[in-house]
Amino acid sequence: MFIKDHIIDEAIEAIVTAREFCGSEKEAVVDVLNDHNICEREDREKVFKIANFRANGRWNKFKREAGVDERHIF
Repeated sequence: MFIKDHIIDEAIEAIVTAREFCGSEKEAVVDVLNDHNICEREDREKVFKIANFRANGRWNKFKREAGVDERHIF
């Protein structure tokens, strides 16, 4: 199944928000997927993997902007 970019973007935002508030990233993405009626396990895993990868990039950017030493950014 083709996953639209705006769904991935919503999942990324949900992951970043979950990290900011020490919440569950998976549960946040599940909520997004439920909102879009994406129920197939394979599609859910696909969205989580893509969104998590992109959220990591964004999170690392935030750490750099905050002055975190590069040794602690991965």
